[in-house]
Amino acid sequence: MRSKRYLKDYQLTPTVTAKGRLSPVASYVGAYHRFTAEPETMRRAKRSYLVLAAAAVLLLAVLLWFSDVMDRERRYLLIPMAFNVFPAFGVVMGAIRLRAAPEKMTLRQRDQICNRLPAFSFGLMVLAVLSFAATVAQLAINGVRLPTALYCADALALAVVSVFVFRLRTVLKTAIVSE
Repeated sequence: MRSKRYLKDYQLTPTVTAKGRLSPVASYVGAYHRFTAEPETMRRAKRSYLVLAAAAVLLLAVLLWFSDVMDRERRYLLIPMAFNVFPAFGVVMGAIRLRAAPEKMTLRQRDQICNRLPAFSFGLMVLAVLSFAATVAQLAINGVRLPTALYCADALALAVVSVFVFRLRTVLKTAIVSE
């Protein structure tokens, strides 16, 4: 029952509407969280997440564009990269949530940033490294050809970007803020 996970953090209080009716309004009563890193470090981390997420999406788009360039015998190289769309989307959404995060976050906001962003960045890293390894194997088997070499270089660049995104997770430590 994932939908009831944050239920204990809210309290319903009846209020009178403009029409004179009672209407329940949910108010947050749970603990607030904030990042423990210095403000300047968090500002740089937020900027880094956005830049690296944009770079990952751009590199992924170039790799998927190669699907039209590559001939049929090398299409299997695109399988790990096609699955990489999902963690890349998660990293972009996490970077946007991190950028828009308030000073005091609710538990739900903290979970959406601090739990999901490292998981998606790990998935991005694993699939990018698998794609790079597949292209290196293809280069070893069939020799160096220009489309495969370009694909390999782009896959390496995406793997490096994804490693940097994964290493940024150390900034996402939080502490409970007293009211």
